[in-house]
Amino acid sequence: MGIPDIFISIYFKEFNEMKNAFDKNSLSFKSKYEIRYDLFEDKSKENLIKILNFLNENNVLYIFTFRSNNNIELNNVYDTAIKNNAPIIDIDINSFNYNRDTFKNSRLMLSHHGNNNDDVIKILNRFIAINPDIYKIALTYTDNEKFIDDLDKISRFKSKYKIKIAFIPMGENNSFLRIVSGGLVSDIVYAKYIENTAPGQLSVDDYNNMFKTFIKIS
Repeated sequence: MGIPDIFISIYFKEFNEMKNAFDKNSLSFKSKYEIRYDLFEDKSKENLIKILNFLNENNVLYIFTFRSNNNIELNNVYDTAIKNNAPIIDIDINSFNYNRDTFKNSRLMLSHHGNNNDDVIKILNRFIAINPDIYKIALTYTDNEKFIDDLDKISRFKSKYKIKIAFIPMGENNSFLRIVSGGLVSDIVYAKYIENTAPGQLSVDDYNNMFKTFIKIS
């Protein structure tokens, strides 16, 4: 297991604020990002297209993420992301209502968000039926033994089926579990930019320093 890809999770009020962050070198085109569009203040289609075009024109690798309980809003936003060729599109499996072949110019990440008691094998088998490019399991852990057991199950599943996975332990007190998962099984980790977009997120520097330690130990 090598060092996982670190995606910086970002959001802004609107397009111009994001563009200014790149223009002022607060953000680099060479880094990888998760665009949390659900956390933007301006969620208009016009704003979204500006963001997607800007990132695509500058060859930025990013995961496009949108969470909402409004199915019409979800479909409108994701339809725009698909039509504008977002490189990776993260859709919660409970909101997935697309034909798999729709994702010809984008990689599909299917995600499940849950808690300590969720059965990871059932989740993974549910993913298999859709065959995403990337599997994502984000669980809030309250029991370290359950995390270790899940880590082992996911590792075996990954080895058997040759999948790419983001396994994200959630929770304010579980930052180190994110390091363990990234060092042992997860192909992707999420880092904070200025503020967390999920509990327990670490900075890019935190990840890099810890992963260097993993490499030295191994």
